[in-house]
Amino acid sequence: MNKYVNTLKGGDNKLIKAIDKMMSILSLYSMDRPSLSISEIQKETEYPKSTIFRILNTLEKRDYIKRNPDNHRYSLDFQFFRLGSIVQNELDFRQVALPIMEELSKSTNETVEINIIDDISRVCVEKIDSTQDVRNFVRVGERRPLYLGASGKVLLAFVNEKERERILTAISEQNSNIDVKKIKEQITSIKEKGYCVTRGERVTGSYAVSAPVFDHTGNMIASLTVAGPIQRLSEEYVQTLVNLLQQSTSKLNEQLGYFRSKVI
Repeated sequence: MNKYVNTLKGGDNKLIKAIDKMMSILSLYSMDRPSLSISEIQKETEYPKSTIFRILNTLEKRDYIKRNPDNHRYSLDFQFFRLGSIVQNELDFRQVALPIMEELSKSTNETVEINIIDDISRVCVEKIDSTQDVRNFVRVGERRPLYLGASGKVLLAFVNEKERERILTAISEQNSNIDVKKIKEQITSIKEKGYCVTRGERVTGSYAVSAPVFDHTGNMIASLTVAGPIQRLSEEYVQTLVNLLQQSTSKLNEQLGYFRSKVI
């Protein structure tokens, strides 16, 4: 009996290791890198090519991965689109936010986006592009550092304290050159003001103004951001943008059931 149980445990460990390797491979895909070769995956993961091939072959059979027969590169397939659509449908606040985002983009003539926290990064889950020729460019699904730019710093400022400490610890472990003390000082200022303005912090030549979005329980769930080229941001216009943004977040927060949003 014990021998049988130990055999099962050994099998479980092998399965968990195989799943972990699969997830490591899938995590290499990004908006900037939608396809990968076996050699590229091996260089990043240091897994044997035979192991990588078996994992990709299994995913291909299940329609999670597709191989380009011409260049032998692998990209994500329909099943991930299906799963992504399920996740998008779960983000009900996006549908609530869209009309408000469109109104804000129209009144500012700038790009408007919504970001959420994903582990130690921020991810854009919805956007309205500016109609101007020179504009801020962002992709839905794009992951960016939480500690750079107005969108991420607002998320850091208004997330619960325990989660913030976890994120900051993980960020500092990942990059020891990051000044966590300075970030915490900025977070304190952002919480006092209720918004964040950055100039050329993440992208040279661009600005961003961001404020938090709360749900009916009072939890911060996203940041709403206006962004554009820095040459259009005069000192006089900053406060106008802040006012327009806070009016928009107040509308969105109220529609999500957070009626105290006007006193952020």
